[in-house]
Amino acid sequence: MKKTIIPILATLAAGCFTLKETPYPETAVTALPEGKELSVQLKGFRAFVTEYVPIYSYDTIWVDSYPRGRYGWAGGHYRTMTSSTYIPQTSESGIFAQRAKTLAESAGFTTMAPQPDYVLETTFGGPFVTDGERGVEALWMLLSVFSADYSVQTWTAQTKIYDNKTGKLVFHHEYSQRYEVTVWGPLPLLSPAGSSKNTFNAIQSWCLTALTDRVMADAAAFLVQKAK
Repeated sequence: MKKTIIPILATLAAGCFTLKETPYPETAVTALPEGKELSVQLKGFRAFVTEYVPIYSYDTIWVDSYPRGRYGWAGGHYRTMTSSTYIPQTSESGIFAQRAKTLAESAGFTTMAPQPDYVLETTFGGPFVTDGERGVEALWMLLSVFSADYSVQTWTAQTKIYDNKTGKLVFHHEYSQRYEVTVWGPLPLLSPAGSSKNTFNAIQSWCLTALTDRVMADAAAFLVQKAK
């Protein structure tokens, strides 16, 4: 019974708790008025995501003989050892482009017209972390004796809308989205490592999702005015 309880208690103790987190921005995508039509082509909204893929290898080694009590030595034998190496793989993700497309279509805009009225192009940039922010990250780790972790990133989006008939730029705005999170747990190193909110990919996804929502909210509001 004790052997079962101890691992459970250790797992609970290793839990990580969120002390501080940037609230998600509130946005709303304006829908086209009934009876109005407007087509828009979406470009960009692309991001590169890095994943660490484990590569396993197997080696067979010879284990020398070892003493076996008063009866002498046991013979050696072969043993297969397993090792793993994590290789970073970067790929382009279309999840944010798909999110933008879904938001536009839900608001009544046509996104697959052969000759769209407007072209909406968005380019992401980042991550950006200042030296001061890196210093705060280090202080959280040291002062908490490695039981807490502070993570922060800032991502940007540059959005342009063109009149497809004239090629004229009719809307241009640059967005910045900062996300910070502080997590803590009772076990040094293990607790912060067990959080799903302070990883690079999680913060990148949070920021780019928020930027996509903000861009589409502003773009829809602008285009609705053009449709009137």
